[in-house]
This record gives sequence, structure tokens and C-alpha cells, in this order.
Amino acid sequence: MRTVLLRQSRRHRRIITLTVLALAFYLWHGLWAQFNYRSTGYDLGIFDQVLRHYAHFDAPLVPLKGTGFNVLGDHFHPIIVTLVPFYWIFDSVNVLIVAQAVLTAATVPVVYRFARRRTDGEWLALLFAFTFAFGWGVQTMIDYDFHEIAFATPLLALAIDALDRKADRQLVLWCALLVLVREDMGILVALLAVLLFARRQGSNGAGIRMIWRLPALLFALGVVAYVFATKVVIPHFSPAGYAYAGQFGELGSSIGDALKNAVIKPWHAVDVFFTPGTKSKTLLLLFAPFALLPLRSRYCWLVLPLLAERMFNERDNLWKTVFHYNALPWLILTLAAVDGAYRLGLFRPDPWLRIPQRAMAGVMLGFPILLIILGSNITGIAPATELRAHSNPGKGPGWLAQAKAVVAYLPDDVCVLADNRLVPQLTRRDWVTTANVPAGPPDFIALDLSANGVGGNPPVPTPSEVQQKAIDDGYVLAMSTGPFVVYRSPDYTGPSKACDPLGAGK
Repeated sequence: MRTVLLRQSRRHRRIITLTVLALAFYLWHGLWAQFNYRSTGYDLGIFDQVLRHYAHFDAPLVPLKGTGFNVLGDHFHPIIVTLVPFYWIFDSVNVLIVAQAVLTAATVPVVYRFARRRTDGEWLALLFAFTFAFGWGVQTMIDYDFHEIAFATPLLALAIDALDRKADRQLVLWCALLVLVREDMGILVALLAVLLFARRQGSNGAGIRMIWRLPALLFALGVVAYVFATKVVIPHFSPAGYAYAGQFGELGSSIGDALKNAVIKPWHAVDVFFTPGTKSKTLLLLFAPFALLPLRSRYCWLVLPLLAERMFNERDNLWKTVFHYNALPWLILTLAAVDGAYRLGLFRPDPWLRIPQRAMAGVMLGFPILLIILGSNITGIAPATELRAHSNPGKGPGWLAQAKAVVAYLPDDVCVLADNRLVPQLTRRDWVTTANVPAGPPDFIALDLSANGVGGNPPVPTPSEVQQKAIDDGYVLAMSTGPFVVYRSPDYTGPSKACDPLGAGK
């Protein structure tokens, strides 16, 4: 008995150590980015404005999206309200960065538990947990400051784990929380219900009612949650309706049209899914690190809606190996790889399987190290220490001090149109917006002329274009340091209540 307890203690220490190391890395990278002005307004500044309004029991208005823009007209993510108490205590944008790090790190033990049930040796379970924690799909989400998908990471892992353990009550709980993360999570819940039905159908001695009742309930939960969010909530707050339902380019102007055309012209749909080459490269980099093992698992089906909404979309940002889009596919493929390897018999303790096991371990261990530590111009995945370089090129040694000088110069309670990297430093004390959204004339315009764009959703104007418009509108140069310029409105009369962080703007 004592020997068993000692073994369990050592095992717990190992996974706890790996989890703590992952959390430390996530915190270091996220907070380092914020302290060094590498974080951005899209989306860290957006969610800071949202949480500040929620914390004051106000509607979640986002000046960075436009005057009077309610974020519930963009996406349905009520679960972020759970962070409000931390804003009451700390009143800092860093709450979001820490929250994302903690939520992601909390997923690591769940992946380990899932793998430990199937693997004969603990080192394989730790390997899968390591591959998830330090894989490029997760690292790119950590690099993205904050996104609501951070909540989905542990919740989806717990839901898949509950499904795998036949823990139906827990599955219902995690699915109920998952639909509060974002509207498209309802589709994942519906697919989890299908997998539950398939599992129960193969059970011996189960009555027909027992087989379909809970899967039908979960399926209804997922579908109703998706329809309610996209047809009721979002259109209520956005006159244009659900903006992400009609971005499928060649496949159609709506989800229904896209599905119909995919059925009528399947080969065309396949062509759209894999081309241009950026899509194929991203898909390869998602599956290759797992030696294609996920394809042997039924859990791999869960990744299809996530990939479909990206690869069939006309926005090229969704096809790439950057931003948060790859975190959930990476999680699903990690768990599916465990299940796939188990179904192929790779975890049996047979001596002749040692070579395949070591080969699998080498691939799974090698990819995170090579892609994250070394990086590659071919893959487009940057090293962990250079994840920000692609969007922050050529900053000189004095850039940070100059950026801080601009932030120190700008008064509190003023309306500011700010460069993307200045935004998270200002949302705590000013009404902040960006150049390509509908908003009134700001008091100040703060630009980094060395940046590629001022930030926001594409098409993004260049700083020089915004600067020229400011000059044409009579704005006066108030400050200049390095590549930064600050222009003041000719009508500026001082700080105002309308321009505090919760104000209505001008």
C-alpha cells in the first residue's frame, strides 16, 4: 500500500511540475509582452473595455469597435463575466493575461489523465501532456494576449475526458458551460452528442430509450444554443446580424448555402478546403506532429467543424499558423492521437513495440522543440522568443522608452485614437478607439509611424494615411519622439467625463 502511494505521489509531482512549468512560461510570455508594449488592442484592449463595463454593471460597449458598439453583437461569450470579480480587486488588463495562462495550464492535467488511462508507461502520458502544453497550436494562442477561446480549452478537454470515462453527468455540465464560451461551441456540443450516441449504441444491454435520450438532450442543447446566439442575441445587438455567417466566398453567402454547395459539388468543396497552399500547410502542421495518429480516432471528428469554419472562410487570417485559431484543434488532435495510438496497439508492453513507441515519441517531442525553439521560415511558425516579431518588426532599442513617453504624455479621461500597441496601456484611463471604426473626432491621435498598420480588422490603414488625414482635419502636432507622433484636436478643451474609460466618446 505504501509503495502504491509513493508511486502515485511521484506521478502527481511530475504532472504538477509540468503544469507549473507551462504556467510559468505562459505568464512570462504574456506579461513580458504587456510590459514591453508588444501586446495589442485587438483583442486584449477590446476585452479590457468589455470587462470594465461588465465590472461597473454597464452594457459591454467597445469603443475599439466603434462608438456604441456592443460586443454581444459580435460574438456570444457570456462566460467572460466570471472574470469581473478579479477586475474589482486588481483593476488591470493583466487579469486577462493571467486568466488565459491559468486556463490553458489547467488543461494540461486533463490531457495527462486522458492519456494515462490508455498508456502502459507514465512517460508516454507525460509526453502527450508536454506536446499539448508546448505545441505550437497552444503557443500561438498564448502569444495572442487574450481570447475567449481560452475558456474553451479546459472545458472541451474536460468534456472529451468525461465522454471517454462515461461520466455522463460531468459531460452535461462541461457542455452546458462550453456553449457559454462562444456561439460556435454549440456545434461542438452537438457533435459530442453524436459521439455519445455512437458509443452508447455499441453498449450491450442498453434499452433504446437509454441509448438516445441523453445524446438527444445534448444535441438539442448544442443546436438551440447556436441558433439562439446567432439568430436572437447577436442580431439584437447588431443591426447587420451575425457577421460571420456569410463569409464563405466561393461556397455561398450563408452557412446553409455553403453546406448545400458542399454536398452538390463535393470536389469543389475539397479544393476550396485545401487551397491556397497556406491552408494545406496549416493542416499539415496540425496533423504531422502527431504522426497522423488522430485519423484513427473517432474524437478526430470534433476537429472538422473548427477547421471547416476556417478553411471555407474567405478571410485569409483564419488559414494561417498564427493567432488563437489553432489552440482547440491542437487540443482535440492531442487527445485523438492518444486514442488513435491506443487503438493501433502502440501502447501495449510488447518488446517489439519499443521501436514504434520511441519513433512516435521522437516525432511528438521533436516537433514542439524544432518548431517553437528554432522556428522556420518555411512553416511560418516563429520561435517562442520571437512570436511577436512578425507583427512588430524593426523596433530600435529606444522604441520602448519612446512608447512609454507617449503614454505618459496623454492625459486621463480623453478620447484617443491610438496605435494598436499603445491601446492596452491606455484603456484603463481613456476612451480609446482605432482608425478604421465609426467614431467621432478624438482629442488626440497617437501613431507609431514605423508600424505596418494602425491596428484593427483589415483592411487596416497605414499610420502615414491616418497622419495625413489628421493634418487635413486641422490636428496640431503636440509631441514627437522617435517614430511616434501625437496630434491634438483643434477643438480640444481638456479632459471630460465623456472620454473616461466608460464614457460615451465624442
